[in-house]
Order: sequence, then structure tokens, then C-alpha cells
Amino acid sequence: MKKFTIHASLTLLLAIVLVVSAVGCSPTPTPAPVEPVAPVEPVAPTDKPAEPVAPAPTEVPAPTAEPEKIGLGRTLVVGIWGGPQEEIVREYVIKEFTEKTGAEVELVLGGSSDRYARIYAELDAPTMDIVYLSISQIQQASTDGVVLPANPAGVPEFANLYPQAKDYGGYGVAFLSIGLMVNTEYVTEMPTSWLDVWKPEYAGKVAPFVFPGTQGTAFLVMAARVNGGDESNIDPGFEALKALKPFPMIASGVDETNLAFQQGDVWFAPQIRGLVETYKAEGGKVEFVAPEEGTPLAMNAAAITTNSENADLAEIFINIHLSQACQEAYARDLFYAPTNKTVVLDADLAAKMPYGEEEVGKLLMLDNPTISANQSDWADRWNREILD
Repeated sequence: MKKFTIHASLTLLLAIVLVVSAVGCSPTPTPAPVEPVAPVEPVAPTDKPAEPVAPAPTEVPAPTAEPEKIGLGRTLVVGIWGGPQEEIVREYVIKEFTEKTGAEVELVLGGSSDRYARIYAELDAPTMDIVYLSISQIQQASTDGVVLPANPAGVPEFANLYPQAKDYGGYGVAFLSIGLMVNTEYVTEMPTSWLDVWKPEYAGKVAPFVFPGTQGTAFLVMAARVNGGDESNIDPGFEALKALKPFPMIASGVDETNLAFQQGDVWFAPQIRGLVETYKAEGGKVEFVAPEEGTPLAMNAAAITTNSENADLAEIFINIHLSQACQEAYARDLFYAPTNKTVVLDADLAAKMPYGEEEVGKLLMLDNPTISANQSDWADRWNREILD
């Protein structure tokens, strides 16, 4: 048994050696030589990257030419009072008007009586395009067709006017009330009625105004009214004025009237409130009194002459005059009340004039057609009975 085991072991060992030799003697395959590979040149791209696409520009319309101003090469001729009114119009109307239209403006300065006569004489070929007149003058000129009727389409501010500024023809530009100018240095008890100036203690201190004229006409009519007459019965007015003689003066100009008050020669006179307030602001010892019977309405108005070749420009000019800036300047500088209901004034200023619907509604509307129809006869009578 031992012999067989040794023999078997040898046999197994020999078999292992043979297997190992067979494996160990097999030739190791040699790898085929690798041909060197030439470096690859970078290939330029066949297509360039797409350029960023800019958004299509928004089309801007080509600038249009500014419309030609309608007034280029034209001149608007305006008849108006001088002094402060001229200054206000130059500052608050003409500057804007010329910028807007390109037109030139020529002012014809003077009193309304001269303008009034001139527009009748020049009816067929007026040399003035706009005239500023008193309430009675504008009403008569409108009745006679010497000035054009109001055109709300061409003057948009017309729609904002108080009825009193529309009803007499043209375009009312300033309200004025006529009451009593009282000398506070000599009069301690303020009058309440027009009749008070006929008190015996005031004899020789009451000055009427010239006739015809705004203050003179109002005083004559109120003298008639408080003594039982009116515009259709003026006799009581003339009789009342004769009872005031002797007059210290017949007032006519603002400066001479103020001087007479300053010197104490005059204690009472019919006067426009704005003129009293102006003198008072300058230091004058005066007061304005609105008598209980009422204060007549006076009004400055603008109108366009019939046959004017510049009516379109005239409407633009008047519309600017009726705007806030100009109306406020009249109130601030002259104490002339706005005719435009939309104009705003501060309370202190408004208190010095007929401002607002309630105050405007209190103003007396005189019978101007009757006054105009009789003015010539009254003037003759004034010269005979009052001046003599």
C-alpha cells in the first residue's frame, strides 16, 4: 500500500510539471507595431456662428413742419385807454397774442368818445379792428351794426361771462360800480343814501361829474330816481343837481378830483369804486360808499369793428383778455372786477369790488337805450341849467 501511494504521488507530480511546461513554453504573441498617427489639424468650421440680429428699428415719423402762424405779416389795431390799462394789456394780452399768432399789435390810445365817433365815420373801412368802449356806447354801436355781434365759437371765454357782460353787445371785460366817494377827513358819519349828499351841512362840498360821462350820467340818473323820476323822466334829476349849487368844482379827471379831496374842497362826488380804492391804497383819506338805493353798473367792453379784415385775430386777442391772467391783473392793479365767472381772486382783493354772482347781481342796470336816445338833449340842458 505504501509503495502504491508513492508511485501515485510521483505520477501526479509529473503530470503537473508537464502541464506547467506546456503552458510556460508557449510563445507570447508580440503586439503589432503601432504606426504613429499624424496630429489632426483643426478643421475650420464651415459656417460662422450667426451674428446677433438687431431688432428692427421703430420707425419715427419725420418731424412735421410747424404750422405757419396765422398772423404773420399782419397788424391788429386796437383802440383802448392809456395809462394802467395800456400797461396791463401789453403785459398780459399782447405778449401771448404775438407769440401765438405772429401778428403785430398797434395801440390807438385815447378816450372812448373819440373811438366811438371814429368807428361810425369809418364804418366801410375801419382803421381799428378792436375798440374798447363804455357800456352805453357798446350797446348803441351794437344796435347800429357798427360793431360785430359776439361770436362764442371764436371767443370760447364768452361762455364763462356773467349775463351782464353778454347782454349789451361785444364782450364785457371789466365791471365797475358807481357810488359815492367820501372824504373821511371831514365826514365822520358815512352816508347810507344818495339823498344824504343833499343835507344842509354838506352844501358847497358836493362835486358832480361832467356830462356826458360815466360818473356824470350815473349821478344824474340816480338823482332822478331817488326824487321820483327815472331815465324816462329826468326832470327831477336836473332839479336835484341845481339844488346842490354852488359846486366846488365839476369833476372830470381822476388826478384833479383826488387833489380836490386832498385839499378839502370836495367831500362827496360820484365815483367808480376802483378809482376810490386806488386812491385809498395810495394814502388818500377817502372811502367808497354803496348807497342803499344801489350802485349803477359801469362796464368796459371790447368789440370788433364791422368790416374789420382781422376779425379772426381780434377774437384771439379778446379771448386772451378774458382769461384769468389779464382779468386778475385788472382786479389787482385797478380794482376793476372780473366779468368772467371762472376767475379766482383772493378774499381781500375780492372784497374791494363787485365780485361773484351775488355782488354782481346787486348792480343796477340803467336804461342805456333811453339814455343814449336822450343824451344829446340832456347835454344841451346840462350846459344851460347846470353849468350856468
